[in-house]
Amino acid sequence: MLVFFLKPEHRLPALVIVMGLAIAGLIYGIASGAFEHNNREALRAERQASAAAVTH
Repeated sequence: MLVFFLKPEHRLPALVIVMGLAIAGLIYGIASGAFEHNNREALRAERQASAAAVTH
């Protein structure tokens, strides 16, 4: 979509900036443990749901 609005000479620098931000976000998420925390919460919720289904 970005390609439709940018001049050809601005496409590569914009792509580099977007990719840089994406990589920085991944590094920040991994370093802060955000992905691991979300996974732990999802697993805990799944265990609780399965335990509730077994007891009812």
